[in-house]
Amino acid sequence: MEAIRTIERVTHGELHLQLPEAFWGKEVEVIILATANEPAPVTKPRKSLRGSLKEYAHPERMAREQTAWSDAVSDAP
Repeated sequence: MEAIRTIERVTHGELHLQLPEAFWGKEVEVIILATANEPAPVTKPRKSLRGSLKEYAHPERMAREQTAWSDAVSDAP
């Protein structure tokens, strides 16, 4: 499927397009969309949640967490 995208200015309610020979004698679909003249809205930067749960950390348990899964698996019956 071949497609052509072009930006043209409408003059007096009319639009004239010159199509390549590849389109001659074929049925074509024409879609008209107005271009956006206004700038894209500015988005606020996201705030990071890194470290937000630090107050709930238990440093004495952190050493045990490194091997918790392997210890649980080896203790399984």
